[in-house]
Amino acid sequence: MRPQARSEREEERRPALRNAPAPVRLEIRYADLDPYGHVNNAIYLAFFEQVRFAYWNALADLTGITEREAGDVPGARYVIAETTLRFKAPTFFDHTLYGAATVPWIGNRSYAMDFELRNGESFRGGELACEGFAAHVFFDPEKGEVQPRPDWFLPTVAALEGRLEDDFAPPER
Repeated sequence: MRPQARSEREEERRPALRNAPAPVRLEIRYADLDPYGHVNNAIYLAFFEQVRFAYWNALADLTGITEREAGDVPGARYVIAETTLRFKAPTFFDHTLYGAATVPWIGNRSYAMDFELRNGESFRGGELACEGFAAHVFFDPEKGEVQPRPDWFLPTVAALEGRLEDDFAPPER
């Protein structure tokens, strides 16, 4: 039996993003285009950042957190340990682009996000343009150390996504 490829494992755990908790409309700028007239591949990571920020704003709003440190929630800062993209359809300047994310798993010191970017008049009804994954590690920039996840994080993500806390168990390695 061959080992399962990473993308196959990701697909097994990827929850449907059709009911994502914080979809956001993304602006396509002329400077985002490549010589062929579609959005340059590197721009998709910047779009993921905007989606991640919208998701974190929804978390902060749900918990009543108003203070931010460089856009992050104090005590919950993170670094990205890994990210992947899979392009599904081109995005052009005249498209309307939406993005959303969901959290498939949460560990003691890390969590993951699945992303989708969709072309269309709404996130829900749009055509999948790009999907991706990112693994995040909670990090204290002042100490330069990995830190445990904040106590409020798991229950707040579960509430935002309308799922049980047990649904966020990390995948077995």
